Amino acid sequence: MSTESATPKPSQTSAFAKGVGLVSAAAVLTVVIIIAKATDHDSFAKGALIGGAFALLAMGFLFWRGSRGGAAARVASGSADERERRIFREASADAAIAMMIAAFGCAIWSLFDAEAIAVLAVVLWTGLLTWVLSFALRARRG
Repeated sequence: MSTESATPKPSQTSAFAKGVGLVSAAAVLTVVIIIAKATDHDSFAKGALIGGAFALLAMGFLFWRGSRGGAAARVASGSADERERRIFREASADAAIAMMIAAFGCAIWSLFDAEAIAVLAVVLWTGLLTWVLSFALRARRG
């Protein structure tokens, strides 16, 4: 009887599985764009195309770099060690706290007739920028 887990570890994920994931994401993005264009939401379709293409290219680049590309590439490719996974987790927690504070501030701001899209943008950008800065600083400090 084997004591090893039947599920593969993230570092054992094959290049084929990563490729299938990227192709599947591109297929879903294509369907979203087609539906948006068919329902006359051209701006949404353009935004999905630009954002989705950027995200797919970034993930493809990080998968391609793999273990040679620094902490971010190792986390994205699944070959991160426990230190890098800890840095990722702590940066995500920092981003969640910053987004919660931004959401509280934006809830008050919305009482003064703030646009909903502006509130959403503030909360999301706060999370993204906080996560990137926290991850970079924590990875640099070691």
